[in-house]
Amino acid sequence: MTLAIGIDLGTTNSVAAVATPTGVEFALGAQGERIHPSVVAYPDGGGVLVGAAARPRRVNDPRNTIFSAKRLIGQNIRSPLVQLSLTTLPFVVEEGPNQQAIVVARDRRMTIPEISSQVLLHLKRATERQMADRVSQAVITVPANFTDAQRQATKEAGRLAGLEVLRLINEPTAAALAYGFGQRLDETVCVFDFGGGTFDVSLLKIRGEIFEVLATDGDFFLGGDDLDRAIAEVLAAEMNTVLRYDPRRNPTVMTRLAMAAEEIKFHLGEHTVAEGEIDGIDVGDGRTVALPFRLTRPQFDGLITGYVDRTIDLCRQVLTTARIQVGEVSEVLCVGGSTRIPLVRRRLAELFGREPAIRINPDEVIAQGAAIQAGTLSGNLAAGTGMGARDAVVTAATSPLFSGAGGVPFDPGQPLPRPLLLDVTPATLSIATAGGYTERLLEKNAPIPIERTKIFTTARDHQTQVVIDCCRGESRRFADNEPLGQLVLDDLPSRPRGEVRIEVTFRVDTDGILHVRARDAQTGVKQEAQLAVLGAPVAERAA
Repeated sequence: MTLAIGIDLGTTNSVAAVATPTGVEFALGAQGERIHPSVVAYPDGGGVLVGAAARPRRVNDPRNTIFSAKRLIGQNIRSPLVQLSLTTLPFVVEEGPNQQAIVVARDRRMTIPEISSQVLLHLKRATERQMADRVSQAVITVPANFTDAQRQATKEAGRLAGLEVLRLINEPTAAALAYGFGQRLDETVCVFDFGGGTFDVSLLKIRGEIFEVLATDGDFFLGGDDLDRAIAEVLAAEMNTVLRYDPRRNPTVMTRLAMAAEEIKFHLGEHTVAEGEIDGIDVGDGRTVALPFRLTRPQFDGLITGYVDRTIDLCRQVLTTARIQVGEVSEVLCVGGSTRIPLVRRRLAELFGREPAIRINPDEVIAQGAAIQAGTLSGNLAAGTGMGARDAVVTAATSPLFSGAGGVPFDPGQPLPRPLLLDVTPATLSIATAGGYTERLLEKNAPIPIERTKIFTTARDHQTQVVIDCCRGESRRFADNEPLGQLVLDDLPSRPRGEVRIEVTFRVDTDGILHVRARDAQTGVKQEAQLAVLGAPVAERAA
C-alpha cells in the first residue's frame, strides 16, 4: 500500500504525520524526534544533511547551511521585506531569473523550492522507514495569507520531492480540523497560529464535519525568528560593551547568538529569569570568548511587546471583518511554538476573556490536521485500513481526534466521516485599469473555490493588444498593491475605443491558486496561461 501523508512545512521546524482509523502516527527522525528542523546543510565533502543532523552546522558552517527558507519561497527578491530579511541571513542569496531568490552554497546554485524539497524528501523518507510503506502523496499546509506564487512554489517543492500534492490547505484550517474532526461540534473557533516565521489568525465555524473559514489575516514576516532576533540584538550589544567586540560584523557569531537566543526564549517560557554564559564563541584569529548574560521575563516581554501587539491587532481585525463578537468565540486554539510564551497567552486571555486552548501539541496540531485531510482524500481512512502491528503515537483510545460525541471512539470497521473544508481568499484580487487604478474581481475573504468574471473594454482607438496586470491587496491604486503577474491577450479586432469587450475571469481553486482567463467576447479569442513573469514590459491596459 502507498501512503498519503500530512506535512506541516514550517519556517523553523517541520512535521509529518499519517492518519488511519486507529490514530495518527508521526514521522520520527534518527533520534526519535517528531519535530524536524527545517535546515539543509551542504558539507564540504559533498552530500546533503537535513533536519537535526543539519541544525548544528548553522554555527559551524553558516554560509552553507540554509534555514528559514520558507520566508523566501515564492517571493520577489526585490521586495523591501525580503531585502530586510536577507540582512539577517549568513548564507548567500542572489537574484535569479524572474527576480526569484537563488541560494548559493558550495558550488551549487539552488532555488528556494529546491531547498524546501530537501526538507520534504527527508520527511517522506522518515515516514517510509517507519511505516514500511511507500509514500507517494501528500497534503501540505501553507500560511493562510500565502500568495499565489508562494503556493505554486510550495507545490513545486512537493513535486521535486517526488510527492503528488493532493491539496494545499491553510495552516489554521488544518489546526481546526485536528481540533474538531469527529467531535460533532457546533462552535465558532479562533485559530491563533504564531509559528517560527509567520503569523496567521482565522475564525472558523465548525458544524459537524464542515469547517468553514469566516475570515483570515496574517503576516508572513512575523514569527518566532523575530523574537529570537530581538534577544540576539541585546546579546550583541552586551558583547560589544563587555568584550569590545561587535558581533554584527561576523555572521558566524551572530548565528551563534541567535541560536542561544532561541534557547533563552524557551527557558523564559517556564522561568522568570534566564542567566548563564555562552562559551566557546569563535571571534577569529584563533580566539574564543565567553559572554555572560542575564535576562528576566519582564525584560523579554518589553523586547517583544511590539510583535505581540501586532498579532492582537490582527485578531481584532479578523473579528471585525467576520462581524463576530468576542463573546461568540467558543474556543481560542493556540498553534505554533510562540504561543507558549506567557505574554502571548496573557494577551489572548485579555482579548477573548478566556484562557486559550492547547489541547494538542501546538507544534504538531497542523500536521495532524493535514494528515486527516490526506487520509480522507487518498482513502487511507477507509474502513478496514489500519496500522497493523505498529503502535500509533495517537490512538482512538487516547485522542479526541477519532472520537465521537462524549469521547466514544468510532467503530474501526466503519469509514470515518469526510471533512468538508471551506476556505477563503486571504486578500483582494484585482486587475490594473487605465490611470493606474484597480478593478476588484475577488474581495478579501471570498469563499473558495470561486470563479468571477467582469467585462472590460479597450482604452484607446484601434487597440489590438491588452495586458491584464493582476495584483493582490486592498488599495485602489495598483502601485500600492503586490503585483502578481500579467496575462497578454493579442489579435483583438481594430475598433474604436470601448467597442471591444473583454471578459476577464479570476478563478481560485481549492489550493488557493489563482487562474486568470481573458477572452474577447465577440470573436472568442482567449488566453489562459500561467501569469507572465514579474517585470515584464507594460503594454496597453483595459479600461
